[in-house]
Amino acid sequence: MDSLKNMTYWDAVGLINKVKNVVMNYSEWEIKVRDATNNEPWGASSTLMKEIAKGTYQYDSFNDIMNTIYSRLTECTDDKWRQCYKALQLLEYLIKNGSERVVSNCHENIYTIRALQKFIYVDPNGKDQGINGIYNIFYNYIKKKNIFIK
Repeated sequence: MDSLKNMTYWDAVGLINKVKNVVMNYSEWEIKVRDATNNEPWGASSTLMKEIAKGTYQYDSFNDIMNTIYSRLTECTDDKWRQCYKALQLLEYLIKNGSERVVSNCHENIYTIRALQKFIYVDPNGKDQGINGIYNIFYNYIKKKNIFIK
């Protein structure tokens, strides 16, 4: 019981997420993507992102990874803006470091990505949290590289 008293808010959130992962029967790769795109105020570790990038080369894990990313991108609400932000960051990382299939998959899902152009979140303190900024960085990167913009 003493260990519960010493838990931080983020420890409790982590514990809840672990329970949710079991109850929802998420795959290993879905859990990794959900961890990388969580709502915590710090970014995903480079080790986790590298591991996910390696997973895009495996046929079985590729769909779990990409579907979870697109799921995160479609869940953009004021209270989940960090998940969208981190999903775009992860997607950009995977384009640069993952399987070539990531690029073609992004092309197939470009409308999901473009929908974020209109998402704006200003926190209660009046600060723009920049998801539109990361979208523009992401979009300009893929445009500059001529990856799949027509």
